[in-house]
Amino acid sequence: MIKALFSKNEINTGRQREFDYLKGIMMILIFIIHAFQGTLSPKDDVMRSIYIFNSMSGAAVFIFVMGFGTAYSRRASPGEFTKSGIRFVVYQYLNNLAYLAAYLLPLPFIINSLSSESLDTVHLGVEIYGQYTNIFFITGIFYLVFALLSKLKAHTLVYVIIGTATAIAAPFIYGKAPDIPVLGYIIRLMIGEANFVSFTPLYFLSYAMYGVAFGRIFRKVKDKKKFYLYLMPVCAVIAAVWWVLFFIQNGTNLTELYSIVNVTYTHPDLWHVVASMAHIFLMSGLIFFIVDAAGNKEPRNIAAKQLLYYNKHISKYYAVHMLTYLLASALHSYLPFESWQCWILTVLCMVTTEIVVRGYNAIYDKIMSGRNESYKDSKKKAQAKNKASKKAE
Repeated sequence: MIKALFSKNEINTGRQREFDYLKGIMMILIFIIHAFQGTLSPKDDVMRSIYIFNSMSGAAVFIFVMGFGTAYSRRASPGEFTKSGIRFVVYQYLNNLAYLAAYLLPLPFIINSLSSESLDTVHLGVEIYGQYTNIFFITGIFYLVFALLSKLKAHTLVYVIIGTATAIAAPFIYGKAPDIPVLGYIIRLMIGEANFVSFTPLYFLSYAMYGVAFGRIFRKVKDKKKFYLYLMPVCAVIAAVWWVLFFIQNGTNLTELYSIVNVTYTHPDLWHVVASMAHIFLMSGLIFFIVDAAGNKEPRNIAAKQLLYYNKHISKYYAVHMLTYLLASALHSYLPFESWQCWILTVLCMVTTEIVVRGYNAIYDKIMSGRNESYKDSKKKAQAKNKASKKAE
């Protein structure tokens, strides 16, 4: 079976579209979930259900695909990884400044009318969003780890070992930051135990490591249809066992399940990581067969195109969408929204981010096009000048 599925040479080196679509779908779920979380609004049963399901993929998809993509990148060198790592960490804190700006923009105009509850919310928001660490931060840290492992020319098995060891050790390390100024704070960013730490490198490093390992394996897959046909039943069994055990252990009350998942999602142990990987491959396999049935061509329908656009510009959408929710929260006097208002806010946010991202891309493309034209003109002038000087000689 192994020989039938894998080649000694790397032959599957094209775009793995199923993961592009999967990231696009996850972005839609993020819009929905953050409409409630970003405005500190009460959750309804629909949102809780989406969040509970998304807890088996969500951030894990982005981190896994990020690691997976490094195996396909043409710029996978220690230097490039280091640059990317620094850039993403900087993005996080620049994004935090934008969060604070959006969150505090209306404050001078409404501060006299705010209740004590609203003022407490403002203080908490400033404390959290000023130091916030999320996807951008942990992505940056992982790129720095990739830089080191790439420099050491680590074998694929090393990534698997590190990923597994991290998933086993993480629950025992959490909250063990030393009470030392500066050093303790930096370690806390890595291992958690702070209100402003959303996702920690400690708990999600396993997804990044497995992403690299599976990316390298994928490059040698000869027949993706057979690969997924063998893999998906195994993943389906693991996913089914996960949910059966989950409901047996925790019951079916959505409010209680949401509280439990809030912890297990951001602090996955090894079993959770394995089950998450099963969910990711099960979904990517389903998408693969849907795309393959359509002829693997560039999509013509608007929905598919939009999912791919989300994927291509995922960092921009992620950075911008929370600004909408934080501004909306401020305009609402930092008070929670009703459930139906959050659903309307989700749609408004999707429209707003679309305008901002596409507008930015259009302006950027126009500027770059102008620079390219200018470069071509200057090059032509230089060539003409050289020809003229040669003739004069």
